[in-house]
Amino acid sequence: MSKHQIVKSLRSEVKKINYVIDQKIIQGVPYSREARRHKFLISQLNRLAPQRSSWLSRSMSFVTMFML
Repeated sequence: MSKHQIVKSLRSEVKKINYVIDQKIIQGVPYSREARRHKFLISQLNRLAPQRSSWLSRSMSFVTMFML
């Protein structure tokens, strides 16, 4: 399985878990098991495909470098 396929699979699993958590919140049912699974999936996703920062945040960090 390629890295791209793993990332795609993780994102789809996170969407499914989010839906289940939302449904349990609406029903007033505990969702701690799903929350742990969600936390694990997000950590794996961030490890494999870190979030890219936007051009605005990159430019702001560049500007603040000169302000110091």
